[in-house]
Amino acid sequence: MIRLSELVSTLTPAQYAELALVLFVLVFIGVAWRHGGKRRAGEHASCAQLPLADDVGPGARS
Repeated sequence: MIRLSELVSTLTPAQYAELALVLFVLVFIGVAWRHGGKRRAGEHASCAQLPLADDVGPGARS
């Protein structure tokens, strides 16, 4: 079995860039999958209105 230090020492800068790109794409797809689609449309609509909502809590400024 190859050790991690041996694996890292054999990678070229181009391979590091490719690895970073693959990781970015995987994370991007995961976030898009998690937050995209119609399943969460209601939650997104209510969150979009939060900055526009009037403060009615105990610390509200007039």
